[in-house]
Amino acid sequence: MSTYRGRNIPWHVYHGVPPGWRAEQMVAEHARLGGSFALGIPTPVEIESPHSVPEQKGWLHYRQTVRRLADGVRAGDAACAELAIRYIELHYIGSYAGYLRARLASTLKHAALDESQRRRLHDHFAALCLRGEQPHEFKEYFRLWRRIARPSELDDLLASMRASPDGERQAARLASRLGKEPAACMPGK
Repeated sequence: MSTYRGRNIPWHVYHGVPPGWRAEQMVAEHARLGGSFALGIPTPVEIESPHSVPEQKGWLHYRQTVRRLADGVRAGDAACAELAIRYIELHYIGSYAGYLRARLASTLKHAALDESQRRRLHDHFAALCLRGEQPHEFKEYFRLWRRIARPSELDDLLASMRASPDGERQAARLASRLGKEPAACMPGK
C-alpha cells in the first residue's frame, strides 16, 4: 500500500498501468490522431522492475512507450504532443509517473501547442496549485507554464489564491516561481 496526500493507493494500482495507457492503446490512439512519428512499442531497456508488479512486462512497455512520446514531441509530432498533454492531465499517481510527467513537460516547452492545448495545461496546473499540490515534477511544470500562460490568467489565479486562508503567502510564492513581479501579486495592482 502506498499513500498520496492521505489517500491509500493499493500496490497493484501504484505499480500498475493506468487504465487506457497500455502500450498498445497508446500506439492505437496515436495512429487514430494521425501521428507520423514511429511510436511503436519499444523493447523495454530495464532488466528490473519492482518484483511484485502484477504485469511486469506490460508495466515496462507502458513506461517505455510514454518515454517515446517525449521523443515524438521533440520530433514535432502533434499526436505525441496531444498524448503527452493527456498524460499530464491524467495526473496518475503511480510508480515512476511523476518522472514521466516531468519528462513530457520538459519536451512540451518547445512544442507547437494550439490554444485548446495551451489552455488545458494552464487549467490543469492552476487546479493543482489551488488544491495545494505541487509534486516534484512541478519544477518542469513551472518552466512550461511560464511559456504558455497568459498574464491575465495568472492574475486571475493569484486573485483566487489570495482569497483563501494563507493565500497572500501562497500567491506571492507562486508569482515568484512563475517569474511575476512582486508588485503584480499585491491586491489592486
